[in-house]
Amino acid sequence: MASWKNWAETVSYATLEKTYQPKGLRGLQSAVIEAAKNKWKLRAAGPTRHGHAWSNLGVPAHGKGAIIQMDGLNEIVSLDANNLTVEVQAGTTIKKLTEHLFRAGYALENMGDSNPQTIAGAISTETHGSGGGLGSLSELVEGIKMVTAPDGTLEDLQADALRAARVSLGKLGAIYTVKLRIEKNYYLHHKQRLVRFEDERNTIRTLLNDNRHLEYWYYPYTGKAERITRKKLLVPETSNELSSLDEWFIKKTTEFNEGIGLRSPHKLPGLFQRYVVDKNPLFAPFERKGPWHKVLLGKSNVWRGAVKTFTMEYQFAFDNLWPAFAALEKSIEVARDKCVFVASPVHIRFSRKSLRSLLSHLRFEPTVSFSANFFRKHKGANTWFPDLERRLIDLGGKPHWGKMYYVTPPKGAEAAEFEIIQKRLDPNGVFAFEQGPYKPDPEAFQAV
Repeated sequence: MASWKNWAETVSYATLEKTYQPKGLRGLQSAVIEAAKNKWKLRAAGPTRHGHAWSNLGVPAHGKGAIIQMDGLNEIVSLDANNLTVEVQAGTTIKKLTEHLFRAGYALENMGDSNPQTIAGAISTETHGSGGGLGSLSELVEGIKMVTAPDGTLEDLQADALRAARVSLGKLGAIYTVKLRIEKNYYLHHKQRLVRFEDERNTIRTLLNDNRHLEYWYYPYTGKAERITRKKLLVPETSNELSSLDEWFIKKTTEFNEGIGLRSPHKLPGLFQRYVVDKNPLFAPFERKGPWHKVLLGKSNVWRGAVKTFTMEYQFAFDNLWPAFAALEKSIEVARDKCVFVASPVHIRFSRKSLRSLLSHLRFEPTVSFSANFFRKHKGANTWFPDLERRLIDLGGKPHWGKMYYVTPPKGAEAAEFEIIQKRLDPNGVFAFEQGPYKPDPEAFQAV
């Protein structure tokens, strides 16, 4: 027997039949053929303890199962300067790809704020950054080559199959390579300042239109958020880069909040109210200029080195932004009444509507995302998250596929179309599974 566990330790599988670690196409095909022959459910995932998704997408949901750890498939296959595309193996990390592109003089249109994920995992769960006119990483996909069951055929996906595979949750087969649209290198001007979030009500549309990127980190109990805007620079320029000292300080601050939440969680509201203020040098306005792949990285990329989190994200129409914010505030207060205290900010982002993926939840123009974090060591996430989720579902919210959710979203017409393609590519259901809600560990993730 073998085992697998994701980075956040929210998902584990202790009785796998086997874990495969292929280094090339033949190894990947052999894994698919063997699993199909043995009637094992098969999932592709990152290396043990490095799987980025918080939801149970990385392991078989039931029955006999096996894992393909994709990190051995990490080569840059080709870069086509004429057609502005790059093809990479599925296990290539975003970090490796973005650094390669930058050195070659090219860039991705957008990316999330962390870079350990594999490309296949990032597109399959619809990883996104922030910007009302920018889409998810899946929207950049121009081609996918996938090994399908039961006979290990390498399929070059086209038309409806490609539309299904851009956000597939790993249900169609084992992705071998991904071809992404790229553009010429660019540099970004990042501005960050503390604002009262309610004061943004009449300006947020203008901010979305005037900036390439817009996002907020909202601090519970304070009414305040760090507003981040980014614009393209006309000429390359680098200033005030994120230093190792900055990263150290973010880690220590995060660890401090985690420690307070463990020892005296009731002190967290007062702590936020006292320190999230303009006169605190930590929240003074600042600017940063630099290459896209550095400037787009954010707090989440640093946090991973310090703490583990539970993370839940819901996505909904921009018209529901302020009702959703009111719901967030109410949910935080309801949790507080139950002695559950939130120790980290809520990430608020914006994305262009998806037009190229059947299972996308970026269905609005633009789509707003609320991403809520709760420290893994703290008790009470299972009290707060379901309450917040219910309120956001009432506003038409849909979950981010790679993060935690307790209510499986209803299937629509696109899901029915996806299932037809799924049965065509995977007739024996080797990669098929029903995506159930998150089931908390009663000891590590309990209600207060």
